[in-house]
Amino acid sequence: MWGLSGIFAKSSINKLGVARVALLIAVVEGILYSLAFMIWREPHHITLFEGAVATASCVIGLTGYLCYFESILEGQVAIAGTISAGYPALTVVGAVVLLSESLLATQVVGVILIIVGVIAISYEPDPTAVNAMNRRSLLFATLAFFAWAIWSLSSKVAVEMVGPGNMFGFYIISSVTAPLLYAWFRTVWPAKGAVTSASRRAWSLGSIALALNVIGALAYTYALDTGLASLVVPISSAYPIVTALLAVAVLREKVNFVQAAAIAGVALGLVSIGISV
Repeated sequence: MWGLSGIFAKSSINKLGVARVALLIAVVEGILYSLAFMIWREPHHITLFEGAVATASCVIGLTGYLCYFESILEGQVAIAGTISAGYPALTVVGAVVLLSESLLATQVVGVILIIVGVIAISYEPDPTAVNAMNRRSLLFATLAFFAWAIWSLSSKVAVEMVGPGNMFGFYIISSVTAPLLYAWFRTVWPAKGAVTSASRRAWSLGSIALALNVIGALAYTYALDTGLASLVVPISSAYPIVTALLAVAVLREKVNFVQAAAIAGVALGLVSIGISV
Protein backbone atom coordinates (compact mmCIF):
# COMPACT_ATOMS: atom_id res chain seq x y z
CA MET A 1 0.00 0.00 0.00
CA TRP A 2 2.77 2.45 0.89
CA GLY A 3 4.64 1.54 -2.31
CA LEU A 4 1.59 2.33 -4.45
CA SER A 5 0.90 5.48 -2.44
CA GLY A 6 4.23 6.98 -3.55
CA ILE A 7 3.31 6.68 -7.23
CA PHE A 8 -0.05 8.41 -6.80
CA ALA A 9 1.60 11.04 -4.62
CA LYS A 10 4.22 11.86 -7.26
CA SER A 11 1.55 11.95 -9.98
CA SER A 12 -0.38 14.64 -8.10
CA ILE A 13 2.12 16.67 -6.06
CA ASN A 14 3.28 19.00 -8.86
CA LYS A 15 -0.27 20.19 -9.45
CA LEU A 16 -1.45 20.22 -5.85
CA GLY A 17 1.55 21.50 -3.95
CA VAL A 18 2.23 20.49 -0.36
CA ALA A 19 -0.16 23.08 1.13
CA ARG A 20 -3.14 21.47 -0.59
CA VAL A 21 -1.85 18.02 0.38
CA ALA A 22 -1.89 19.16 4.02
CA LEU A 23 -5.57 20.09 3.60
CA LEU A 24 -6.27 16.73 1.96
CA ILE A 25 -4.59 14.96 4.87
CA ALA A 26 -6.96 16.67 7.30
CA VAL A 27 -10.00 15.65 5.25
CA VAL A 28 -9.14 12.23 3.76
CA GLU A 29 -6.97 10.79 6.52
CA GLY A 30 -9.05 12.46 9.23
CA ILE A 31 -12.22 10.75 7.96
CA LEU A 32 -10.60 7.34 7.39
CA TYR A 33 -8.86 7.29 10.76
CA SER A 34 -12.13 8.34 12.42
CA LEU A 35 -13.89 5.36 10.83
CA ALA A 36 -11.06 3.05 11.90
CA PHE A 37 -11.21 4.39 15.45
CA MET A 38 -14.97 3.91 15.69
CA ILE A 39 -14.67 0.33 14.46
CA TRP A 40 -11.57 -0.85 16.35
CA ARG A 41 -11.35 1.34 19.47
CA GLU A 42 -10.76 -0.56 22.71
CA PRO A 43 -11.82 -0.02 26.34
CA HIS A 44 -8.53 1.08 27.81
CA HIS A 45 -7.54 3.60 30.47
CA ILE A 46 -5.03 5.99 28.91
CA THR A 47 -2.97 8.24 31.16
CA LEU A 48 -1.98 11.77 30.23
CA PHE A 49 1.61 10.65 29.71
CA GLU A 50 0.57 7.76 27.43
CA GLY A 51 -1.65 10.10 25.43
CA ALA A 52 1.20 12.58 25.06
CA VAL A 53 3.56 9.87 23.82
CA ALA A 54 1.00 8.61 21.28
CA THR A 55 0.18 12.13 20.07
CA ALA A 56 3.85 13.09 19.72
CA SER A 57 4.58 9.89 17.79
CA CYS A 58 1.75 10.54 15.32
CA VAL A 59 2.70 14.20 14.82
CA ILE A 60 6.35 13.24 14.20
CA GLY A 61 5.20 10.69 11.64
CA LEU A 62 3.04 13.33 9.94
CA THR A 63 5.98 15.74 9.88
CA GLY A 64 8.01 13.09 8.06
CA TYR A 65 5.16 12.63 5.58
CA LEU A 66 5.03 16.36 4.81
CA CYS A 67 8.83 16.39 4.36
CA TYR A 68 8.47 13.42 2.02
CA PHE A 69 6.00 15.36 -0.14
CA GLU A 70 8.38 18.32 -0.18
CA SER A 71 11.21 16.02 -1.32
CA ILE A 72 9.28 14.51 -4.26
CA LEU A 73 7.97 17.92 -5.33
CA GLU A 74 11.19 18.53 -7.28
CA GLY A 75 12.97 15.19 -6.88
CA GLN A 76 12.32 11.76 -8.34
CA VAL A 77 10.18 9.53 -6.12
CA ALA A 78 12.36 6.50 -6.97
CA ILE A 79 15.34 8.27 -5.36
CA ALA A 80 13.78 10.53 -2.71
CA GLY A 81 11.40 7.77 -1.66
CA THR A 82 14.21 5.27 -1.20
CA ILE A 83 16.32 7.71 0.84
CA SER A 84 13.47 8.56 3.21
CA ALA A 85 12.49 4.90 3.50
CA GLY A 86 15.91 3.91 4.78
CA TYR A 87 14.85 4.91 8.30
CA PRO A 88 14.59 1.28 9.58
CA ALA A 89 18.38 1.30 9.91
CA LEU A 90 18.04 3.85 12.72
CA THR A 91 14.87 2.22 14.06
CA VAL A 92 16.50 -1.17 14.45
CA VAL A 93 19.49 0.32 16.27
CA GLY A 94 17.10 2.26 18.51
CA ALA A 95 15.05 -0.88 19.20
CA VAL A 96 18.21 -2.64 20.37
CA VAL A 97 19.34 0.24 22.58
CA LEU A 98 16.01 1.38 24.00
CA LEU A 99 13.71 -1.65 23.75
CA SER A 100 16.32 -4.34 24.48
CA GLU A 101 15.56 -6.22 21.26
CA SER A 102 18.30 -8.50 19.93
CA LEU A 103 20.25 -7.84 16.73
CA LEU A 104 21.58 -10.65 14.53
CA ALA A 105 24.60 -10.61 12.22
CA THR A 106 22.33 -10.46 9.15
CA GLN A 107 20.62 -7.40 10.60
CA VAL A 108 23.97 -5.69 11.19
CA VAL A 109 24.79 -6.29 7.51
CA GLY A 110 21.36 -4.90 6.59
CA VAL A 111 21.93 -1.70 8.54
CA ILE A 112 25.29 -1.19 6.80
CA LEU A 113 23.75 -1.84 3.36
CA ILE A 114 21.03 0.72 3.99
CA ILE A 115 23.41 3.42 5.20
CA VAL A 116 25.81 2.89 2.28
CA GLY A 117 22.89 2.69 -0.16
CA VAL A 118 21.28 5.91 1.06
CA ILE A 119 24.59 7.75 0.67
CA ALA A 120 25.23 6.28 -2.79
CA ILE A 121 21.74 6.95 -4.13
CA SER A 122 21.99 10.64 -3.30
CA TYR A 123 25.27 11.05 -5.21
CA GLU A 124 25.32 12.33 -8.78
CA PRO A 125 28.54 14.14 -9.85
CA ASP A 126 26.72 16.07 -12.59
CA PRO A 127 24.21 18.44 -10.95
CA THR A 128 22.53 19.06 -14.32
CA ALA A 129 21.78 15.37 -14.91
CA VAL A 130 18.11 14.40 -15.10
CA ASN A 131 18.57 11.94 -12.24
CA ALA A 132 20.43 14.39 -9.98
CA MET A 133 18.91 15.26 -6.60
CA ASN A 134 18.91 18.99 -5.87
CA ARG A 135 19.82 20.14 -2.38
CA ARG A 136 16.26 20.97 -1.40
CA SER A 137 14.90 17.51 -2.30
CA LEU A 138 17.84 15.82 -0.62
CA LEU A 139 17.37 17.90 2.54
CA PHE A 140 13.67 17.06 2.88
CA ALA A 141 14.23 13.39 2.07
CA THR A 142 16.83 13.31 4.86
CA LEU A 143 14.46 15.06 7.27
CA ALA A 144 11.78 12.48 6.44
CA PHE A 145 14.39 9.76 7.04
CA PHE A 146 15.05 10.94 10.61
CA ALA A 147 11.42 11.83 11.41
CA TRP A 148 10.15 8.41 10.33
CA ALA A 149 12.92 6.67 12.28
CA ILE A 150 11.73 8.40 15.46
CA TRP A 151 8.07 7.74 14.56
CA SER A 152 8.49 4.04 13.86
CA LEU A 153 10.32 3.49 17.15
CA SER A 154 8.00 5.64 19.27
CA SER A 155 4.89 4.16 17.64
CA LYS A 156 5.90 0.71 18.90
CA VAL A 157 5.99 2.11 22.44
CA ALA A 158 2.74 4.05 21.92
CA VAL A 159 0.84 1.07 20.50
CA GLU A 160 1.79 -1.04 23.50
CA MET A 161 0.63 1.78 25.83
CA VAL A 162 -2.75 2.67 24.30
CA GLY A 163 -3.59 -0.34 22.11
CA PRO A 164 -3.66 -0.52 18.28
CA GLY A 165 -7.36 0.39 17.94
CA ASN A 166 -7.02 3.45 20.14
CA MET A 167 -3.90 4.53 18.27
CA PHE A 168 -6.11 5.50 15.34
CA GLY A 169 -7.67 8.19 17.55
CA PHE A 170 -4.29 9.84 17.91
CA TYR A 171 -3.77 9.66 14.14
CA ILE A 172 -6.98 11.67 13.86
CA ILE A 173 -5.38 14.39 16.00
CA SER A 174 -2.23 14.52 13.87
CA SER A 175 -4.22 14.46 10.60
CA VAL A 176 -6.49 17.40 11.42
CA THR A 177 -3.53 19.45 12.61
CA ALA A 178 -1.63 18.94 9.33
CA PRO A 179 -2.70 22.30 7.80
CA LEU A 180 -1.72 24.15 11.00
CA LEU A 181 1.62 22.35 11.17
CA TYR A 182 2.36 23.16 7.52
CA ALA A 183 1.25 26.79 7.93
CA TRP A 184 3.66 27.16 10.85
CA PHE A 185 6.41 25.56 8.77
CA ARG A 186 5.84 28.08 5.98
CA THR A 187 6.31 30.97 8.40
CA VAL A 188 9.79 29.60 9.08
CA TRP A 189 10.57 28.46 5.52
CA PRO A 190 8.61 30.50 2.91
CA ALA A 191 7.39 28.67 -0.20
CA LYS A 192 9.06 29.10 -3.59
CA GLY A 193 7.09 30.07 -6.67
CA ALA A 194 3.44 30.92 -7.22
CA VAL A 195 0.51 28.65 -6.41
CA THR A 196 -0.91 26.97 -9.52
CA SER A 197 -4.44 25.72 -10.09
CA ALA A 198 -5.10 22.06 -9.40
CA SER A 199 -7.20 19.85 -11.67
CA ARG A 200 -9.88 17.45 -10.48
CA ARG A 201 -7.58 14.61 -11.55
CA ALA A 202 -4.79 15.90 -9.27
CA TRP A 203 -7.16 16.11 -6.32
CA SER A 204 -8.35 12.54 -7.03
CA LEU A 205 -4.84 11.12 -7.33
CA GLY A 206 -3.77 12.90 -4.16
CA SER A 207 -6.77 11.50 -2.29
CA ILE A 208 -5.99 7.97 -3.49
CA ALA A 209 -2.36 8.35 -2.33
CA LEU A 210 -3.51 9.35 1.16
CA ALA A 211 -6.13 6.59 1.33
CA LEU A 212 -3.48 4.00 0.45
CA ASN A 213 -1.23 5.49 3.11
CA VAL A 214 -3.96 5.05 5.74
CA ILE A 215 -4.56 1.42 4.75
CA GLY A 216 -0.83 0.78 5.09
CA ALA A 217 -0.80 2.51 8.48
CA LEU A 218 -3.68 0.35 9.73
CA ALA A 219 -1.84 -2.83 8.78
CA TYR A 220 1.42 -1.47 10.21
CA THR A 221 -0.19 -0.57 13.55
CA TYR A 222 -1.64 -4.06 14.08
CA ALA A 223 1.66 -5.63 12.98
CA LEU A 224 3.47 -3.61 15.64
CA ASP A 225 1.01 -4.82 18.25
CA THR A 226 1.99 -8.47 17.70
CA GLY A 227 5.54 -8.28 16.34
CA LEU A 228 8.99 -6.97 17.17
CA ALA A 229 9.76 -3.43 15.98
CA SER A 230 13.06 -4.69 14.53
CA LEU A 231 11.09 -7.16 12.38
CA VAL A 232 7.90 -5.29 11.50
CA VAL A 233 9.54 -1.98 10.59
CA PRO A 234 12.03 -3.30 8.00
CA ILE A 235 9.53 -5.61 6.31
CA SER A 236 6.89 -2.89 5.97
CA SER A 237 9.56 -0.42 4.90
CA ALA A 238 10.54 -2.51 1.90
CA TYR A 239 7.87 -0.55 -0.01
CA PRO A 240 10.50 1.47 -1.99
CA ILE A 241 10.93 -1.67 -4.10
CA VAL A 242 7.38 -1.19 -5.37
CA THR A 243 7.72 2.60 -5.68
CA ALA A 244 11.07 2.53 -7.50
CA LEU A 245 10.03 -0.14 -10.00
CA LEU A 246 6.76 1.64 -10.83
CA ALA A 247 8.46 5.06 -10.95
CA VAL A 248 10.84 3.81 -13.65
CA ALA A 249 8.25 1.75 -15.53
CA VAL A 250 5.21 4.03 -15.29
CA LEU A 251 6.52 7.53 -14.57
CA ARG A 252 9.59 7.06 -16.79
CA GLU A 253 11.98 8.35 -14.12
CA LYS A 254 15.70 7.99 -14.82
CA VAL A 255 18.33 6.53 -12.51
CA ASN A 256 21.97 5.81 -13.28
CA PHE A 257 23.71 2.49 -12.67
CA VAL A 258 25.09 3.52 -9.27
CA GLN A 259 21.68 4.73 -8.09
CA ALA A 260 19.97 1.56 -9.37
CA ALA A 261 22.54 -0.54 -7.49
CA ALA A 262 22.01 1.63 -4.39
CA ILE A 263 18.23 1.13 -4.55
CA ALA A 264 18.80 -2.62 -4.79
CA GLY A 265 21.25 -2.39 -1.86
CA VAL A 266 18.75 -0.55 0.32
CA ALA A 267 16.06 -3.10 -0.59
CA LEU A 268 18.43 -5.95 0.27
CA GLY A 269 19.32 -4.22 3.54
CA LEU A 270 15.65 -3.82 4.43
CA VAL A 271 15.10 -7.54 3.82
CA SER A 272 18.25 -8.44 5.76
CA ILE A 273 17.28 -6.54 8.91
CA GLY A 274 13.89 -8.22 8.72
CA ILE A 275 15.47 -11.67 9.10
CA SER A 276 14.98 -12.76 12.70
CA VAL A 277 15.78 -16.48 12.45
